[in-house]
Amino acid sequence: MVAISCMAGIWMAASIGMVMTSFNKATEYRYAAVVRSSAEAGLDYVVADLNQNYSAGTTSFYDDLSPDGVPKNTNLPANAFSSGVAILATVNNIAPESSSSVYDPTLDPPAPVGSGMESSLVTTNQWRVVQCTATYAGLSRSIRVVLRPMYESTGSLPMLPYGIFAKGVLNGSGNMRTDSYNSRNGAYGGTNLDNYNGSIASNKKIEIGGNTIIGGNAYVSSVPKGTETEVVATRSGNALIKNQLKVNGIATGFTAQEGPNPGTNDHVQATEFYTPPTGVRTGDYTTPIDSSLEQNPVSLVTAPLAPVDSYTVGAINVSGNGRLVVRNGSAIPSGSINVSGNNTVYVPPGEYKASSLNVSGNGQIVIESNASRPTKIFLEGNSAGSTVAQISGNGVANNTAEPAKFQVLTNSSKNISISGNGNFYGTIYAPSSNISVSGNGNVYGAIVGNDATISGNAFMHYDKALLDPTYAESVGLSYSAEPILTGFKTISWQEI
Repeated sequence: MVAISCMAGIWMAASIGMVMTSFNKATEYRYAAVVRSSAEAGLDYVVADLNQNYSAGTTSFYDDLSPDGVPKNTNLPANAFSSGVAILATVNNIAPESSSSVYDPTLDPPAPVGSGMESSLVTTNQWRVVQCTATYAGLSRSIRVVLRPMYESTGSLPMLPYGIFAKGVLNGSGNMRTDSYNSRNGAYGGTNLDNYNGSIASNKKIEIGGNTIIGGNAYVSSVPKGTETEVVATRSGNALIKNQLKVNGIATGFTAQEGPNPGTNDHVQATEFYTPPTGVRTGDYTTPIDSSLEQNPVSLVTAPLAPVDSYTVGAINVSGNGRLVVRNGSAIPSGSINVSGNNTVYVPPGEYKASSLNVSGNGQIVIESNASRPTKIFLEGNSAGSTVAQISGNGVANNTAEPAKFQVLTNSSKNISISGNGNFYGTIYAPSSNISVSGNGNVYGAIVGNDATISGNAFMHYDKALLDPTYAESVGLSYSAEPILTGFKTISWQEI
């Protein structure tokens, strides 16, 4: 009996041990399932929050906005998914390794705008690596996903949204004036005249003096925060802005003082189109000027390069009383275009590449009135001298009266000068060149340069047709806008 009792005891103890082991394993499996499901639930929650916020154009509380490689760690609300389970969410603003099969380099940050090496769609990294780690009863599980950014195209933007734009200082003096019209509505004048949309803009400073009249807005962007006392717009003499002076999007005055309280003359220097109440200093009537002094500069793309099938213009030197008609034909060695005397050069529509352009005296380049597409001259600036383009006298006769039908484009840092008494119908896109416009002539179209100096009796008539993205694209004066990030797609899932 004793032996039987002992055997029974041993069997019972073994059975209890087996039961406890099974119970412990079952408990461990249950806890493991809890932490795993909690990690998944936390991950789904964070990814959904990212998507919902980007779709709405807002920022997720959990997002890592700095692409410095340092992730943002956030503890999810206690007991949000399972009682007693702690969940740590980690979001890293970083692209996957370039060797990864999920990596798409076109969604990387590109080279800086203006470097000429832009190849990407966007200017900031938008990849995300998200990991959630759940901890409970001494157990933990982590799940990590790679999120690919998803974009929505925003179409194209015009390259010439202002009558005159300067990356640096824009100076207007003498009797310089601006206004606007629309070349698609016929000739300038009469009902096709707008005194309030011939706007000018600068990424640094605007100076107007003498009898200058700006028939539009004057915009200054990219004033760094902390430089509230820096002078970014000056006015002297009888100079006038008919619409508004805007610093970083906020309407202000030339005599504006820093701080939240407006001074006696802290209002827009405008007399016709928009006259704000005395003492009111901003466009929304409430925002202090010193809280608005930071804004990204107006982005400029590099000037388009000459197409590979463009015609390389040889060294054309025409003087005296000659007449020359350029025909589209085989390429000849690159050189400068120099037209002087009483000579006339007829240039048909097409793309032409030259080192520089010089038209002087009574010399003239003529664009025929029946031109169906633009004449584009791409200047490389590789000839001697400090000037890449000089147009004086009667300069260019664009008989289409459509400014976009004659385009000068260059990335050269050499100077550009327009002077004389004639009318210039055309566009100049030269973001690295210092540009001067003087004399008594009229400029119909738009100008983009580094520093811009407008003096004498020069009159700038901005062609509002250039503001239309569809039209600008049709004449090659637009660029692809940065697409909008609308959310993320999970393309890699890993349990750690």
